Amino acid sequence: MAGRAARQGFWSSLFGAAPTHDRFSVTELHQLHSVLLRNPVVTDANRDTVVEVLRSIAELVIWGDQHEPNMVEYFLTENLLAHFNQILQQRSNRRGNVAMQVLQTLSILIQNLRNQQTVYYLFSNNHINEIVTMRFDFEDDEVLGYYVNLLKAISLKLNEVTVQFFFQTGGPRPASFPLYTESIKFINHRDPMVRTAVKTLTLNVYGIQLPAVQQFVASHPASSYFSELTTYIAEQCQVLDRLLSSWDVGSPQAQGSVESCLAEVEDLLSYCNDVLTTGVEGLQALLLECLWRTVLGPVLFWPLIQEEVAAQHIATFALAVPGSAGGSSSSGAALVSAGGGGSGGVRAAAAPAGPAAAAQPLQRGSVGPLCSLYCFERLFRAVTDERLLAVLVSALLGGAAVGGQAGCGGRLGAGPCEDQRAAAAAAGLRWQIPQPLLMRLQYSPAVYRQALLGMLRGTDSLVAAAAVRVLAALLQSRAASEEQLELIGLLPERRRKQRQLLQALVGDSPLNSQVIEPTPHVAASVPGVAAAIGAAAEECAAVLQHQPGGGDSGLMQQQQGAAQQAGAAAGNVSACNGTELNSRSSSGSSERGGSTHVRLSISEAPGGHLAVRLWPSARPQQGAQLEQQPEQQPEQQPEQQQEQAHQQQQPEQTHQQQQHGPGGPFSNFPQHQHQHQHQQRQQQLASHWEHQFEEVVSSLLALLGCDLLPPLSLTTLAWLINQLLSAGKGGAQLSSAQQAALAAAVARQQAALQAQLRGRWCDALVPMVAAEWGRTRQALLRLGPGSVHVAVQTWMQAVLVQELGWQQGVGGSGTPGEGPDSTAVAAKEAYLCVQAAVAVLQLQLVLSDGDVPATPPCPAVSEGDVRRLEVREQAQIGLASSQRMHCSVCFSRGQERSAMFAVEGLPTHVKAGTAPDLSLVKPAVLQQVAAAAPVCLVADPGSTPETGLVLSVAPLMGADAALDQRHPRWLHVRPPLRGLLKVLQASHPGTVLLNMQKHLVSGHWVLSFPDGDRAASAQQHVEEWAHRMRAVYCQLLHPLLSIGAGDGSDAGSAGVGSAEPAVEAAMADE
Repeated sequence: MAGRAARQGFWSSLFGAAPTHDRFSVTELHQLHSVLLRNPVVTDANRDTVVEVLRSIAELVIWGDQHEPNMVEYFLTENLLAHFNQILQQRSNRRGNVAMQVLQTLSILIQNLRNQQTVYYLFSNNHINEIVTMRFDFEDDEVLGYYVNLLKAISLKLNEVTVQFFFQTGGPRPASFPLYTESIKFINHRDPMVRTAVKTLTLNVYGIQLPAVQQFVASHPASSYFSELTTYIAEQCQVLDRLLSSWDVGSPQAQGSVESCLAEVEDLLSYCNDVLTTGVEGLQALLLECLWRTVLGPVLFWPLIQEEVAAQHIATFALAVPGSAGGSSSSGAALVSAGGGGSGGVRAAAAPAGPAAAAQPLQRGSVGPLCSLYCFERLFRAVTDERLLAVLVSALLGGAAVGGQAGCGGRLGAGPCEDQRAAAAAAGLRWQIPQPLLMRLQYSPAVYRQALLGMLRGTDSLVAAAAVRVLAALLQSRAASEEQLELIGLLPERRRKQRQLLQALVGDSPLNSQVIEPTPHVAASVPGVAAAIGAAAEECAAVLQHQPGGGDSGLMQQQQGAAQQAGAAAGNVSACNGTELNSRSSSGSSERGGSTHVRLSISEAPGGHLAVRLWPSARPQQGAQLEQQPEQQPEQQPEQQQEQAHQQQQPEQTHQQQQHGPGGPFSNFPQHQHQHQHQQRQQQLASHWEHQFEEVVSSLLALLGCDLLPPLSLTTLAWLINQLLSAGKGGAQLSSAQQAALAAAVARQQAALQAQLRGRWCDALVPMVAAEWGRTRQALLRLGPGSVHVAVQTWMQAVLVQELGWQQGVGGSGTPGEGPDSTAVAAKEAYLCVQAAVAVLQLQLVLSDGDVPATPPCPAVSEGDVRRLEVREQAQIGLASSQRMHCSVCFSRGQERSAMFAVEGLPTHVKAGTAPDLSLVKPAVLQQVAAAAPVCLVADPGSTPETGLVLSVAPLMGADAALDQRHPRWLHVRPPLRGLLKVLQASHPGTVLLNMQKHLVSGHWVLSFPDGDRAASAQQHVEEWAHRMRAVYCQLLHPLLSIGAGDGSDAGSAGVGSAEPAVEAAMADE
């Protein structure tokens, strides 16, 4: 009866029956409470009733919290939350609908209650803690989802006050935090929603600024969560490595698996970055330790230096760039030369010299180099913590490591070589890597730098494409400082010039400043720097007190002001180094008057300490003399000023010599010698940074000549080179070596494009150039590299391009031209050639002129323009008697039929019988010429004379007409199916090559003519029109082929003639 009454009250409110009382009232809540009291034990008979009552109570309490306080008061005084706990005490209720409804009800209450006192009540009496610690049926995904959602809802309400209801400390028992310890058990759950909820909860907990809570999460056993987290990240990276190594790009499931796995890795790395940015030092140190032990070493760094791949890349870079890495290339050279290029060679070269170091064998990476590079890219995009990013960048691209004890073989711990020490000391660098982390790297940063840059010069297009994305991600990172990018040679030329101009304007260069280790010690060392500067200022003021006038109040105010300025300068050490601090006295009682100038110098002392020195400058005394004589004429000669200053300084200098000797109190700071050393160090640093920059740029320019680089990666490469070298609208100022490398790449791509004019897809070159021009220009000037989806598409392209190389005989044992289908292979070659040519030629334009034209130099023809002019099957067209040739054709076995063979779809200017000069043609007519789609066709007689009904068509340029050797009157035509432009338009850049392989298949016609002469005449007819059309395509692409030729059209025409002698001969015959 009670259940029926509750259901009647609920359903009557839904269906409009006249209720006996108000639905949202204390009376209704009281009746629902009575139902719970009469059903203390949940059985199958009353299960639905209890579930509905729980849902209704939550609805009423939420409404009452906003409209009727008495309802909330009833909920509090009657302790209805205890009934929820009592229901869940029954094990049978921790699964199914009852458990889901209780958890959902609590989640809704916590999320929607606005009154803070009501929230405090819900969290009190330990009911929520008891529910959190219960063992629900977590095999049921729905129950687990509601449970984790409840935990997340609670965490969103946590603060320094509410956390006390869940964090229990004090007394004989150890501290406990069930809300946190129960949630972290699901960090590696298969459901991504559960993992996301756990990450949200833990970040909310880490944001609570209570030392007891922070100490709990960083202490055992709660601290084991970070080990489990980093282990899970490493496991996901290993899964990604297996997917990348499978080369399975044909199925959508495989593509989705790679993308979801890479996205999960990036999400986990972003979560680690969020933990580091909470500012809790204990958590930061603990997480960094686990990351270096489980992820950063085995997954990111070690795979780059293992097996023969590392030796090959380092050797490639060492041979291409002698004396690389600022004099540290000896480490990479020794690593290669001692090993002979094999895996054992790498280990032998890296073997430490001493017995103590020999006891530490090299550890191998848990993934391959390709996976490591893609993880590096996602890490650089995810990390915003400047200290972690500084360590990673310095370790990967730093070069010589002064503090790392890098041996001659590149292995850390083997003792540094003298030439490395000298080079590092000359450069004056102190890389931002603590000693323990350097030992975890196993090799010096110079070896990792050579390995990464060697990948850009190697022959593995998959690894090279991933390495390009790593550098692009680092350049786009907002957490990377300009100083750090300049140290590794990745600061764009435009920003370098801006920095130099700014340094010249302010008169202070960051070359003076030292790089401070971005480790947890830095925060603690900044007050020490401030104290050191303040102590130096006090010492300076104490010495000044012994000078004449040192005891009056005006000078004391000046000294205190100088000391205060020196202490404030600690906030920006690099900016105040070598500058003067000025404190002007406001008191008129000072005998000397004016202002006190104190010169500040910050330098690096042995042992990694900062040496802070302050001394009074001589210039203020001139200023004081001038201030005391306001009536002095402005035209006073410099000789008179110097004489007055000398007279003012002479008594003070005599007094200083009597007290401190000839050198004075600051004789330990020779200014001229310091300035000379400083200038010499500036020159060495500038030379080192320029060398680092040239290493990176030369490696990137060398990659432009790679034959098998995927188009997406080539666009990213062009963007990266443009970012590094571009100086603005006026173009870039390239060195002779850079100009030569870029010119060689341009000539290479133009030659490849000219070679495609002899291929069967030359009629599609102009439309493909027009389609790719705008996309490539946008990526080159604005977009840059993209998201996880673009990274996966780049990997797919690289795999497909590698397979194409094997089909061509480049990567396998076959011969060029042989493959699964010659039509699809030729289409892939044409597509890749156009992509590469457009990217490299646009790079040439933007570096020379500062911009890329919005429209391509050839006619902008779209797939729609071609479709409007194409000859379609089953269409009736005009066929003059002079244009058609009678033959027999058989499209299916045993069904031979008479037909007419002809060549149609030719542009009007070509039909005239002469090779037209397209430079004199109007743009509208030129558009029609470029959009023409000439075809070979077979047609039946039309309904009227001089017409024909098209049966089948084949592109003229790919017809490949040939006479049969056994039957001279047979003509073989192997036409590719039309639709290349449709495939390009309907495909994503990452799936273009795959769709070409699926949809472009060669056909085969056998045409039988009355005799051999007519068959030969038909073959000659096809070849003549094909030659004329090739001449037209040469002229259409002439502006593109003349970019960078130096002398306009003449050079471009000469290039076309040299690459296409058959076309020139055909044009001359016509």
